[in-house]
Amino acid sequence: MTPIRYPESGHVHPFPTGEDILDPVSPPWRIWIPKAPLLVLGYSQEAHLELNVKAVEAAQIPVYKRKSGGGAVFLSKGSVCVALRFERRHGLTIADYFSAANGFIQKAFLEEFQLELNARGISDLAWNERKVVGSTLHLPRGHTLYLASILVSIPLELLDEFLCHPSREPDYRQGRPHSEFVQNLSEIPGLEFITSERVRQILTARLSAFKSPDVWLADRGTQPDALQ
Repeated sequence: MTPIRYPESGHVHPFPTGEDILDPVSPPWRIWIPKAPLLVLGYSQEAHLELNVKAVEAAQIPVYKRKSGGGAVFLSKGSVCVALRFERRHGLTIADYFSAANGFIQKAFLEEFQLELNARGISDLAWNERKVVGSTLHLPRGHTLYLASILVSIPLELLDEFLCHPSREPDYRQGRPHSEFVQNLSEIPGLEFITSERVRQILTARLSAFKSPDVWLADRGTQPDALQ
């Protein structure tokens, strides 16, 4: 995680993007709600191409760059962030890791809220063709880091204010602006009651039942790469 602008923004956690769980002494997962608004760029992205820099600077929104790819995201108390650390396994593809991690979120929402989220693009989860969950992977030696952000109640107009139209986009976006492409959970009929804290509690409780997310890969691949 690399701070670019305003790193002294007062975030309680020193790693607001979740990359600290790559430390092998850390728990292999973390679910959290950002303490304040921030923007995160993908590893290869440049701020002047992905952000409305003047608006970002005027609002003094902190900007970070993560180690993984993917697009720029705006995070706030209206979102929930997920970080999972898997051991790298020989024979598994990027799609396998996305499927295991996104599958955890899909199952939780289906069982808790009777909400079916569909895989779209490379790694999005969408409802009615609108993105609810975005995710990305970082693959250092020996591990796979999955990072996701879940939209719960973010003011969608802020996405158009701070983010440019992405330099790359999935086919199903079809050129839509941010506010017409993404979907808050709390704006889905029947889920008006949902809050970021409720989502965090549900995912935390479900993850607490597992020693590690690696159990979801038990029937995939072979031994972890570190044991080959």
